[in-house]
Amino acid sequence: MSHSRVDSRGMNENPYRAIEHGGPGTIGWRVHHYAEVGSTQDVAEQLALDGVAHGSVVIAESQTAGHGRLGREWFSPPGVNLHATVILRPAIAPADAPILALVAGVAMAEAVETVAPGLSGLKWPNDLWLREKKAGGMIAQLLAGTPPCVLLGFGLNLNLTGRQVPADLRDIATSVLIETGQPCDRVKFAATLFARLDERIRQVQESGFGPIAPLWERYSVLTGRHITVFDGQTRHSGTVKGIDHDGALLLVENGNVQRVLAGDVTVEKIERQA
Repeated sequence: MSHSRVDSRGMNENPYRAIEHGGPGTIGWRVHHYAEVGSTQDVAEQLALDGVAHGSVVIAESQTAGHGRLGREWFSPPGVNLHATVILRPAIAPADAPILALVAGVAMAEAVETVAPGLSGLKWPNDLWLREKKAGGMIAQLLAGTPPCVLLGFGLNLNLTGRQVPADLRDIATSVLIETGQPCDRVKFAATLFARLDERIRQVQESGFGPIAPLWERYSVLTGRHITVFDGQTRHSGTVKGIDHDGALLLVENGNVQRVLAGDVTVEKIERQA
């Protein structure tokens, strides 16, 4: 398989090869590792179009144009965090692809619990928080075609130090290292994340999102809080009741429960945890 079209510094010695296991169809069975890319999403898209199997992963030490939600860039210094995209060819309807970001959130929160017990939180729709600051995010990108292919991107701050966080982000961004004081073995963490994600993806293919919704709720940082959601056209304000079995946010607005399918969430006055 050629990587000549990949905008990167090329593949280098791959520390993640040690955790490859299983065969095509198991998440993490093959890890394509790069020193630097524009975005793991872009590299994964090229590999997906070349036909690589479900469960293949792209990991980069650094991204120069990491994809975030709503077109935002993800801050990505080299060699300290986890920047990855998993190529999925799931047995689900294309319309259900956005749910995979919520499924990925559960897997990420469960993996983070192993290195930062009791600190994981999920902010709908796709942010991972540690002590009320953003430490990671996930994005599900559907590629056109039949059967569907979904690129599930992750960005997670693992060993980012306080000095490496840009001044304008220090009030809102953090890392596992900052919050625990302990460096994280990135390869070991990736193995844990891939195992949790493999289990959760299989679960949603077999039983839908319903059984996973309570797991997501367990980590929710929004339930019971007053928020504003803007979907690009309409602004809703109210108190979060939770999510439903389709992954929609349930917002109590003027006494009525609204189902919010997408939007940018602003939380009103979050109290810091001790």
